[in-house]
Amino acid sequence: MEILMQTAQILFGEVSAHFKGYGSGYGSGYGDGSGDGYGDGSGDGYGYGYGYGDGDGDGYGDGSGDGYGSGDGYGSGSGSKEYWAKMVDTFAGGWSQSQTERLSALRADGCTIAYWRSDANARPCNGGRGEAVRPGLIQTIKGPLCLCGDRALHATAIPPAWKGDRLWIVALKGEVQWQDDKCGALCREIIGEVL
Repeated sequence: MEILMQTAQILFGEVSAHFKGYGSGYGSGYGDGSGDGYGDGSGDGYGYGYGYGDGDGDGYGDGSGDGYGSGDGYGSGSGSKEYWAKMVDTFAGGWSQSQTERLSALRADGCTIAYWRSDANARPCNGGRGEAVRPGLIQTIKGPLCLCGDRALHATAIPPAWKGDRLWIVALKGEVQWQDDKCGALCREIIGEVL
């Protein structure tokens, strides 16, 4: 339920705590160490000189140090395509059995599952025009498919990027064109509303 509330806040203008963050920190540290060493060596040379030597030595050392650091951060976001793709099944959890079976069948057929935003009356609100939608409605238009303009039935992978009062999960059938988070096809089926 919490994830649905967070998603609703993202869709309708509030940024949830899930996408905000604040942090600070402090740290200190101390360390010491010791070591011993011994060395011995000899050497002979022919010619102008001869030499031999040996030596040994011990050493000990320690040290300590403290450090302090702090930082603050703040961020917000509307989620990624992957996030919204995973949310489809969460939203479909409240649908009827026939709607969830239809979602499974459309996926099995290779359809692109995406989102579509409408106004309060279930009509297009992002520059499109058309009838009010309902679950089970299949819309088609004539081609050729062109994502810009009236030659595509649109959808999105990231619904907060678009305005609208209501959110629907749709299936795009056949050829699908993409531009960033926006996609379109000549056939779109309205599977169900995100409530």
